[in-house]
Amino acid sequence: VVRPGGLTEDPMRGVSAVELNQGDTKSGRISRYDVASLCVEATFYPELTGKTTFECYDADTGKALESVGFSNILKQKADPAEFVTGKERRGDSYEALFRGLEKDMA
Repeated sequence: VVRPGGLTEDPMRGVSAVELNQGDTKSGRISRYDVASLCVEATFYPELTGKTTFECYDADTGKALESVGFSNILKQKADPAEFVTGKERRGDSYEALFRGLEKDMA
């Protein structure tokens, strides 16, 4: 299950700009084009993405879930060290981005 942050009409930024997280504690903004690419690429790595749920957003917009709405409205950037869950995933390829995702509980 892919759970994108606030969707934008911005151009695609690419895999290296995207951050994944799990646990529904962090979100941000992300281009519709990046979400589409992420969904397609996830189908090529079923061993990494199958039976997982994850949030996706541009890494430089990620904030605690309770503060992200206001931040998205103002299109603010985030300090990556401001809120860290320990479940953030980044990568320079989709395989690297998906590696380490935790499977959902049965």
